[in-house]
Amino acid sequence: MCFFFHSRIWARIKQLEVQQALLTERVDMFNARIEQLETEVRSGIVANPPLQQFLESKMGQNISISTSSVTVLGTVLAVGKDAVEIRETSGDIVIIPFSQISVAQ
Repeated sequence: MCFFFHSRIWARIKQLEVQQALLTERVDMFNARIEQLETEVRSGIVANPPLQQFLESKMGQNISISTSSVTVLGTVLAVGKDAVEIRETSGDIVIIPFSQISVAQ
């Protein structure tokens, strides 16, 4: 009886150790994400990887980007972490922060 009881306790301890390791990993992941978000808030630079990837796929192509106040038509010249550079059909160069983009197509 005593051996069976100790086996169950050790099995439960091992199970809890695995759970603790998984939870520690998740906490570390969340802490890293919080740190990234704090950096973005402090700097005002907000990364948007899906938008960045979409715009990078449009390099050298014509695109329409709408903000709350204007729609810009032109060719994608450069894509940064937080902004896109467009050459309008008039030849003007426009830099649009990702945070201002409502629609890009």
